[in-house]
Amino acid sequence: MSEAVKKLTIREIECRGLRSAELLSKNDVYVVFKVGSKKVKTKYISGGGRDVKFKDVLELTVSDADLEEGIDVTAYDYDLGPDPDDLLGVGKLTHLTELKEHADQKRQFETQLMYKGKHRGDCTCIVMLAFPEGGGPEQPAEPVPAPVPTPVPTPVPVVAQVAPVVPEQQFMTVTCPANAVGGMQVVVQAPDGTRMQVVIPQGVQPGGQFRVPLPAPKPVVVTAAPVVQPVQYVQQPPVYAAAPAYGQPPPQYGAPPPQMGAPPPQYGAPPPQYGQPPQYGAPPPY
Repeated sequence: MSEAVKKLTIREIECRGLRSAELLSKNDVYVVFKVGSKKVKTKYISGGGRDVKFKDVLELTVSDADLEEGIDVTAYDYDLGPDPDDLLGVGKLTHLTELKEHADQKRQFETQLMYKGKHRGDCTCIVMLAFPEGGGPEQPAEPVPAPVPTPVPTPVPVVAQVAPVVPEQQFMTVTCPANAVGGMQVVVQAPDGTRMQVVIPQGVQPGGQFRVPLPAPKPVVVTAAPVVQPVQYVQQPPVYAAAPAYGQPPPQYGAPPPQMGAPPPQYGAPPPQYGQPPQYGAPPPY
């Protein structure tokens, strides 16, 4: 199975605390990133000095072996003459294999720049790994947002508008008395017994009829009777006073009374038996 193509993007490159390679001027700095036989570099910044920031965006096609090996970072001072550019420091970006677990995510890396075994500055940059042809690690599916429940409108109570009922005007027909004519006032009695004084319309002759409006009926006022709550009586159990405490029982006097039905007492010896002749002595001799 062929290895997926990986593209490495490097941006926001910054160098700090570089050594000064020029005695009378400032460093014209540029940075080279190299892995295996592949390398990319920034444009040099004239008079950048010891602290420089680059706006370049660099891209490298890398393999899994390249990520495990790491990327060499070298800072140079650009020279216009025939002499080679001055070396400012060398470093290395490591732990790049972590980018495979975070594809299309920007990660910051930093390395120390060494020159002749001494620390001569630092370089930081933002690195992102992409799989332009697919085949990268499976990304967890984005959670599907739960459907938002549609709010149910609260029903608004509809208050019915009740129009007052206006009773229709009632009339009664009155016959003009024989002794009355139009324009005169007469007293008539309504069906409910109410007596009213009305004016006979003009032109009505005796015996003629005309209509008289009846008074509006009086409204019936209903008075609510108060509701009397029954009184609840709670049956309480009777409470009795405690029995009085008396003294000691009366003393016992004498022997108990004789028991009835006992045999009578025996008195003396029994009486002599009668009926036997007395025994006398022998007769005297003659």
